[in-house]
Amino acid sequence: MIDIGYHEIIGAIAFLISVTGSLIYIRSIFKGETHPHIYTWLVWGIITSIAFFAQLHENAGPGAWTIGITAFFCMFTAGLALKYGEKNITKSDTIALIASLSAIAPWILTNDPLWSVILASLIDIIAFFPTIRKSWNKPYGENLPSYHIANLKMGLSLIALTNFSLTTMLYPLAVILVNLLLILICLWRRREIPKPV
Repeated sequence: MIDIGYHEIIGAIAFLISVTGSLIYIRSIFKGETHPHIYTWLVWGIITSIAFFAQLHENAGPGAWTIGITAFFCMFTAGLALKYGEKNITKSDTIALIASLSAIAPWILTNDPLWSVILASLIDIIAFFPTIRKSWNKPYGENLPSYHIANLKMGLSLIALTNFSLTTMLYPLAVILVNLLLILICLWRRREIPKPV
């Protein structure tokens, strides 16, 4: 008999919410409503992959499922950004990309994923800069419901964890905070800037 507990149920719900939210975001890209920044999404893909493998290493259980599928969709969105995304790439965007790759080193050097997760979380926040910069000037260029959904899935992924530690919890918490910041910036700027026709 298969033993399914609340971790698995909540993990599966968070996973499905993640897939749904990602598909909504991708649909908005194809409709021309959203223009993802390639470097932000590539950095998120790398960083989320680091967080996912760290969670697996730390026996996070079903709480890791959402992080894993999120890493996949971040890389997929980065691929879509090549054709449909924001083309304005700055020096700071390139620095964020290089910094994300550097987050792998602490884990290799120390054999402890915590340092990589700390660095990955900080880099994730920094990697948000290109999207925040873009959204400040183009507040309608992001699909806000997908960020609300992302916060819901990350919150549920925290509940689905089977091992609560800084290594397993830090990254989802960082994502929730930066998503909330982007939502607030877009809502504020939308009050000041009329929607383009």
